[in-house]
Amino acid sequence: MTGSSLDARSAAAQRRDDTDGAGIAVIGVGNPIMGDDGVGKRVIEELEALPDERTGGVGLTHAGTTAFFALEAMSGCRKAIVVDAIETGSEPGTVHRYRYVDGAFADEIPEMTMHDFSFAEALRAGREAYDIPEELLVFGVEPERIEASLELSDRIERAVPELVELVLEELPERQASSASRQN
Repeated sequence: MTGSSLDARSAAAQRRDDTDGAGIAVIGVGNPIMGDDGVGKRVIEELEALPDERTGGVGLTHAGTTAFFALEAMSGCRKAIVVDAIETGSEPGTVHRYRYVDGAFADEIPEMTMHDFSFAEALRAGREAYDIPEELLVFGVEPERIEASLELSDRIERAVPELVELVLEELPERQASSASRQN
């Protein structure tokens, strides 16, 4: 079962011991029993189903709704990618990208409120206790409905492949092959 503190801690420990993933953590956050808020977990499940050649052996973790589990999962990595539902007022299914640079998000990020802290608050507080990656990306998808349900809405279900592809494009092997195609 994913989403427990043990999962996040063991994933972080494995990354420190294993260099195959090039020090990258992909973390899904959100509550899978609240409809579209479960999109982060769904993206992690889709990535887990891919062969290792596609994901490069990166650490894949569902951190649930606890911001500090997400920080633990990314601690010690050089890069982290977080996937979540983020309400901005955009059309449901719209994918947003936020980059965390030098201790702050380059663009204003809406509050990713988790049960304990907002993600931005957890990052600020966690900089002292966790080894936050130099490179942190957040892919947020605009939810259609956050209500008790084990299912994603149709719009969010259709956004999952795009989110998976965006994550894969951030992995070193994909970036290297993309750069060689441009040369």
